[in-house]
Amino acid sequence: MTLPFETCAPGRERAGLSRRALLLGTSAVAVAAAMPAAQIAPAVAKVAKPALPTWIVGTPGEWDGEVIRAATREAAIRLRCEECEFEDSPDADPASGEGGPECECEACYEGRGYEATRVAEWDGRPVDTIGGGDWLDVGREAICDRCNYETSEDAGGHNIGGKAVCEDCMTLADWDIVDPERAAELRAEQEDEPLPESQNEGEAR
Repeated sequence: MTLPFETCAPGRERAGLSRRALLLGTSAVAVAAAMPAAQIAPAVAKVAKPALPTWIVGTPGEWDGEVIRAATREAAIRLRCEECEFEDSPDADPASGEGGPECECEACYEGRGYEATRVAEWDGRPVDTIGGGDWLDVGREAICDRCNYETSEDAGGHNIGGKAVCEDCMTLADWDIVDPERAAELRAEQEDEPLPESQNEGEAR
């Protein structure tokens, strides 16, 4: 009787399969080594999420601006506030997190006084890398990094190496960076200044 397949002893069957598997495995390794890396394991391109727009949110005329990342102006203002408490709000919309124009809770009350200013220059930058000098560059107020007093461009503040420096703290070296002509004028003024009396007496002796 002829069987439709070959038979062998169990032990021989396992041995034959092991040799076949070894040969197949060796061939596969050789083929893989000859193939370009892209064909072996195609790289999956990582699509970076677009950075959320950057806003400065605060009260007009006050020094309380904060950097907020949000998709819209309204969302930025909501993030600047605490969550609405939905007090005394007949038209509250819990799904949106807003109490409506009639809500008198603290969050909604403060939110109605905030403004959000778009700052595209800061998109994608880590917030902790945005210094006082950067605030001056976008026309906002900042705290002088040398004396801790308030300053602004209108008040003579300058961005020196990313730091906010008020006019009183500016040195000749700083003026050389931001306005060389002004630095030259200041040096000329110093040379024309009369020497202190004590120094003149010392030179006379």
